[in-house]
Amino acid sequence: MFPAGIGYDVAGVIEAVGPEVRTVKPGDRVSTFPAVSLQDYPAHGEAVIYPENALFLYPQNLNPREAVSVSTGLFAAYFAFVELAGLQPDQFVVITAASSSMGLAAIQLVKALGAKCIALTRSEGKRKRLIQAGADHVAVAGVDDVNEMILEITKGEGADLIYDGVAGPRLEELVWATRRFGCVIVYGHLGAMDAATPLPLGACFLRGFNLHPSFKIFDFTGNPKLGIRPNPAAIERAKTFVAAGLASGLLKPVIDRVFTGLDEYAAAHRYMSANTQAGKIVVALR
Repeated sequence: MFPAGIGYDVAGVIEAVGPEVRTVKPGDRVSTFPAVSLQDYPAHGEAVIYPENALFLYPQNLNPREAVSVSTGLFAAYFAFVELAGLQPDQFVVITAASSSMGLAAIQLVKALGAKCIALTRSEGKRKRLIQAGADHVAVAGVDDVNEMILEITKGEGADLIYDGVAGPRLEELVWATRRFGCVIVYGHLGAMDAATPLPLGACFLRGFNLHPSFKIFDFTGNPKLGIRPNPAAIERAKTFVAAGLASGLLKPVIDRVFTGLDEYAAAHRYMSANTQAGKIVVALR
């Protein structure tokens, strides 16, 4: 809402720093990650002012278009999987909205941690793309019996972790497909805009899982306007993990389309609203 601006993702070269800045210097190539309020620091423009606590010195093997596409999704998935859920190798993770930029980043994190991914999508046409992105299994909502498929894949145990960016009515069947003492992390509410999100208390009682119904990347990076303090140690661990993964190629940018020039800004937003992309939409200045 006003007076907030828009945009959390930007990559570029630092032109100048204030006298108290210690971690970056002019000439550094950096990208941003969500750790501030858009009322204070919107990031879309030819030049932006940004605090050093929300800057990431991305690996030099990336170009700016690649760098701008990775931070939010990878940092959010790292905090959710490693810091919050303690994901272990060979555990099963269900990822909803799997073809979104957040979902594709989550698939990469799952594989990087040695776990197994069950990707959920609403489009049969995206099944092959998700397998190519690294998903071990793909379920199509409305086509496959998602609950039955998850239980079959996990040999009746249920998924160790549900990473849900949708919520809404379908969350109930995912809850029933969670293993005992598993974890459900809801980071988005796309399916709850026009419908309620039922929470089956019977499943909660029988499964005894940990439920995080409103996970935000700010829970770790901090947001002064929301009264959330950052976790500096977790942020440094995330930076180290993500930087190493990107430098080695274990983690990769996934870009759907690039629009060149600020005069293409409106076209980029129209393309995004069509909801057909698989990966990030980038606006390059040149």
